[in-house]
Formats: sequence, C-alpha cells, structure tokens
Amino acid sequence: MNLFRYTLISLFSLLLCSSASAHKLWLNPANYFPEPGSTVEIGIGWGHKYLASRVHEELKEGMPEKIQAIDPDGEIVDLTKATDDMYKLEISKAGAYLITADNKPGFFTVTKDGRKWGNKTEITAKKSRCTNFHIGAKTVLMAGDSKTGFDRAAGQTVELVPLTDPAAVKKGDAFRVKVLFNGQPLADLPLKTAYAGFDVEEEEGSDPHAKKEDRPFPAEAVTDAQGEAELRVDRPGYWMISLSHKPPYPDKAVCDKYMYNMTYTFQVQ
Repeated sequence: MNLFRYTLISLFSLLLCSSASAHKLWLNPANYFPEPGSTVEIGIGWGHKYLASRVHEELKEGMPEKIQAIDPDGEIVDLTKATDDMYKLEISKAGAYLITADNKPGFFTVTKDGRKWGNKTEITAKKSRCTNFHIGAKTVLMAGDSKTGFDRAAGQTVELVPLTDPAAVKKGDAFRVKVLFNGQPLADLPLKTAYAGFDVEEEEGSDPHAKKEDRPFPAEAVTDAQGEAELRVDRPGYWMISLSHKPPYPDKAVCDKYMYNMTYTFQVQ
C-alpha cells in the first residue's frame, strides 16, 4: 500500500474526546475492504485529535500494550510491527477480521496540587479523586465478498460491536451498533461520531461558549436497554465513534471510578 493512499485514509482532523483532557487511541487501516492474499497496513494514532497523514502525538514507550486480530475462523492472528505507529496484517482468507488495540491501564489521582500517577493507597491526600483508566480501540476489516462475522465480540471489557455489515454502509444509512460491558449490553451510554475533517470547534452554528464535549457532532446517539444504537452517517469517508464509560470502582479506599475511553473506526462508501 503506497504512502499516498495511506495518507488519504488518514485525513482526520477532529476532536472526539469525552473531556478536554482525554487522550484517545485509534486504528487507521489503509484498507477496510482488502482482498485475501493482501497485506494491510494498520496505523496507530494517539492524542486529542486525528490529524492528517501519520501526524499525531508521539506514542509513549509500550503503546499499545496489546494489539491483535481475530480472523474469520476465530483464531488470533499476530500483526507484524513495521514502525512504532504502524503494523501489518496478512489477510489469508475472506471474512471479518476484528482488530483491537489497548494501552496498559493505570491509575491517576487528582489532588489540590494537581494530577498524580497512582491510586489512593499510593497518593495520600485529602479530598482526592482517583480514576482507573483503560484506553482502547477497535476496527473491523471485511475481506473478500463475505458478509458475516462482523458482529462477533473480540473480548474487550468495553467493546463496540457493529450490527450492520461495515462493508454495506453507504451515505445516508443508519449504522447500527451494540456496546458491551463485560460481555453484557451497556444501556444509556452516549456515543459521538464524526467524519474526517470535522472539527467541533469550527462547526457552523455551534455555541462557541459551550464546552467541547457538549457541542453537537455529526451523529450522536444513546444506547437503549439492549445496548444498541443507530448512528446516521450523512456522507462517504472515514468515521470514528467515541465513547467513555465510567462505572464506580469496587473499593473506594483504592480508587473512585473506572474510565474506559474507547474508539471504533470505519469507512462509509
């Protein structure tokens, strides 16, 4: 896959953060619909915004901690690391390839003196708030002419699963998805979706005084009781769904809450 084609696919310039300080991890496949026998480049992005080409914040050492693909037969397939922000996946058969990436989880505690890395047993301060953070990404490649297998779960703790064939999504369609938490449907979770080139700060008609996370995105939805939602995509191109789930931490003496910041990238034809 040449650099020019990869650059076209990486033309993202948008903010998809659940808070102004949140970082996101994302996957940028050079081809969402490869043919069996080909090799696909999988770009790794990190930061507040998708930027053009492979420009993003520098990956920290060990990022991502884990990246894997599950092939159409349910077998785990290793990706080959080409550079710090690029992996390669050999497509050996037709069907859906589920690709996930996850950073190493950790704790941070906010005190009156600012943010410190560690939980409440390590950071002793009055009126502190601790978060156990988990940051991950997912995408699905549809290889050949297969139209099945995309709705399998890959096993992430918080995971977005497409219910619509990603290869069939066209301009104006409703892309149906389901969100799982520990394998169970996750209800009442906001989803924000934007296309390549969208910038929430520059969107015409948006309130310039509103917080970034409160400004409208091209497609938004909240999951229903079955963890499902529909996101209407109004143009062809490359899109990303962003979600953040913050359930309580079971031991308040250690930490206050979890934070799962996850992304799902896909192409609208």
